[in-house]
Amino acid sequence: MAQEGHAVSFVKLCRWLGFPRRTLCYCPKMRSRAINTELTSRVKLVLERFPTYGYCRLARVLGENRKPVQRILQLKGWQVHKRPQGFRPRAKSLPSVASRPDERWATDPAICGVERIGAPAWR
Repeated sequence: MAQEGHAVSFVKLCRWLGFPRRTLCYCPKMRSRAINTELTSRVKLVLERFPTYGYCRLARVLGENRKPVQRILQLKGWQVHKRPQGFRPRAKSLPSVASRPDERWATDPAICGVERIGAPAWR
């Protein structure tokens, strides 16, 4: 269209044709970073000695930044995942029913045993 004397912006042209601009523009992909082999061997030695260490602790032991250490652990499949803690079964609440008057009393924990400690009792 520019040869015919009509200047049309790229955005308008994409709108008219129904194409998203992203598909027509080439965006080069980021190349994967090269792994530092010397650091990888050091990480492996420390990891064999301390298999439960995470990437932060490994980085401190090695004296390196944590990000390259974490990247090495993830790419090599050596990442230590924290074990999920299970939930214990909760105590079943039984209905508290008094069979006669004055059978059940409530206790205020703020008052119990305070006089033993030496603090004044709240009355």
